Amino acid sequence: MNQLYIEGFSAFAGAFFAFLFLMLAEFINRISKRTVQHYNSLVILDTELNELGGIIHDNLYLIPYFRYSIVNGNIYFSKLRQLPIDKSHYKNLHDIGLINDLFSYNYQLRKLNDDIDSLSEGYKDIKNAYIQHNIQKQDYLVNAHIQADLLTTLEVFLKDMNNRTITMMAKVRLMLDRDVPLRTKLSRWFIHTSGSKITKKEIKKESKRIRKEIENTKSKSLKEIKKAINTYNIKNPGL
Repeated sequence: MNQLYIEGFSAFAGAFFAFLFLMLAEFINRISKRTVQHYNSLVILDTELNELGGIIHDNLYLIPYFRYSIVNGNIYFSKLRQLPIDKSHYKNLHDIGLINDLFSYNYQLRKLNDDIDSLSEGYKDIKNAYIQHNIQKQDYLVNAHIQADLLTTLEVFLKDMNNRTITMMAKVRLMLDRDVPLRTKLSRWFIHTSGSKITKKEIKKESKRIRKEIENTKSKSLKEIKKAINTYNIKNPGL
């Protein structure tokens, strides 16, 4: 009888521990998958922020030409570009601090896009009216100066967004260095993130490095543009 109990207990214990190991393996797999999602989202976000920085720079480059052209009674045909917003990172990132920063950043992007859209549509109406001879040049100039003032305000907002983008890039890059997925290492909350450990000093230092990279790129681009302008004798507002 005792032997029967022992065999029964052994069978139960074997099945129980097998079940525990199965559940543990499944738990670790889910945590590992979540960590990878977080890291991959950081990689994508870093790429998107770089692209956003490029679009902001393009818009900042166009605004002086836009303003110079219309206040002198000319038609301007280039368009300011909208800034893309990607909300998919909310469900993939694990760091609450970064998610909150990203939410605030995207909110500012949306407001800036609204301003860009309003300005573009407003100028489009004025331009079409002038081209179709529905308004005289004097009326066009009056409205053009109003648009020029709006462009100046937009330029300030774009510069502020450029600074926000650099700061966000700095934090994401620092997290990319620290949040590399490791199956054998779990944090206190089972998913390792470094957002709460990144100091303002580190972000400031990384931001400075990013600004230097951007300035080097801008300097190189500006030289190429100046060369093209000089080659074709194009008038410009302030290069």
